[in-house]
Amino acid sequence: MTGDRFPPALCSEGMSKLVAAPRRLRAPTLLAWVVALALGCGSPAPSSAVGNIYVLARSLLATPTTSLRLAVQSSSVLANPLKVPVMVSADEYSALLPNLPVGNDYVITADALDRNNVILAHGIAAGVSIRKGKTTEVIIYLNRVIAQPPFTNSSPLIDSITLSSDVIAPGGQVALTGTAHDPDAGQTATLDFAWLPAASCGTISGVTKVPGTDAGRPSKSLAIWTAPQVEGNCPITLAVKDVLGLATSASFVVRVGADTSETGVASVSLVFNDPPVIVGIVATPPQLSTDSSNSGVLEVIATDPENDNLGYAWSSDPNSPCTVDFATPTQASTEFTATTTQPDADHCTFVVTVDDGVWPDTGLKKNSVTAVLTLPMTTPPEVQTAPDFSIAYQSYDTATGGTVAWFGAIVSDPAGGTLSYDWSASSGSPPQATSPTLLGLDPAFTSAATWTVPDGAENMTSDLQVSVTATSSASNLQSTKTFTLKPANLP
Repeated sequence: MTGDRFPPALCSEGMSKLVAAPRRLRAPTLLAWVVALALGCGSPAPSSAVGNIYVLARSLLATPTTSLRLAVQSSSVLANPLKVPVMVSADEYSALLPNLPVGNDYVITADALDRNNVILAHGIAAGVSIRKGKTTEVIIYLNRVIAQPPFTNSSPLIDSITLSSDVIAPGGQVALTGTAHDPDAGQTATLDFAWLPAASCGTISGVTKVPGTDAGRPSKSLAIWTAPQVEGNCPITLAVKDVLGLATSASFVVRVGADTSETGVASVSLVFNDPPVIVGIVATPPQLSTDSSNSGVLEVIATDPENDNLGYAWSSDPNSPCTVDFATPTQASTEFTATTTQPDADHCTFVVTVDDGVWPDTGLKKNSVTAVLTLPMTTPPEVQTAPDFSIAYQSYDTATGGTVAWFGAIVSDPAGGTLSYDWSASSGSPPQATSPTLLGLDPAFTSAATWTVPDGAENMTSDLQVSVTATSSASNLQSTKTFTLKPANLP
């Protein structure tokens, strides 16, 4: 049937069979009937050659969506966009769109929706060609509409990968097209693309780049892949890196062998994966010193939306005025030793990169985020203490009027200054400072005084006190020693 609609009776019979289809039929079969009936019972198809689009998607979303929707449109061969739901069975999204007119300007968009029909993720592949008798492989990566930003920089996002064929004869060539954008303003135009075949899986040539501006106009990379002379499956990875070093990768497989298909097919695979999130870095101690060796412990705290196993890499910032040795640089927590390389260094900078593993069958990292920690380097504050009274001497411990009492003390200054002394008494005349050796004291005594006990002191009802205050010329701090004499007649 070329260019004609199905007879009304056949449309009615097809719909009846669809309603009565048993549950054991797989989702692709059901959806193929839906689309075939929609196309055959709708507007007349053009009389040109036709091909098929086959959609296959596996979701890695942390929270599964309740529905996935595809829209297929072409300004040259389709009058109106074709919107279809994608069926899900055991976490596999699949759809078959048969009898599409041959064209080279197909645009395929995919939206993941929650139960309230709110779009959670979106992906697009533009410029897709449907050719008679050839297979066109289209991989769309759905990027979250609302994404949590990384700690210091957003990873680039791969929007689509288009292959001229997913089956090629040995030595044949496949045209590759990849598009990507960066959520950070101004970085889309500077994205770096790299096409990486697996070992012994052909070569890449003719790589060109068309800079873009943002998600609405992503950057594009074009390349030619030449297949090896040996048949088999060849994984190819597209890696996209921004100017700050964050990279995103996506992989697909091209089969090298005979192409036995007779219809055009576009296979669309959708993969969801978010980068890790760095919550923070804990440093012990929180600052470094300029006059001692610096060591401590660093710990990065990170999570991953898909609960992927995380990898860690600690390093020194090449612009930091110090070098750092890490005891366990591939662990979340590591001991470190920092050594300054500049005499006036006032900080040390530490860098940690967290990744969420590798894409299957490629060995390439999926996503990575980087955090930078700067610890200040300061001179420790000078700690000063007051003069220290170590030994004190007094000739009497009781007071009798007219008695001359002797006092002495050994005092040291931790600040290294010169000590001055001020003697005082609670009553009577002030004590008289004198040389310790004149009182027969050891030369180690640094201060001494004599004091004449006032008349009648023996009958007083409270103790008498003599005090000496030592003052440091270096720190200006003071310490006081008090000597107590009890009235002789006080019971």
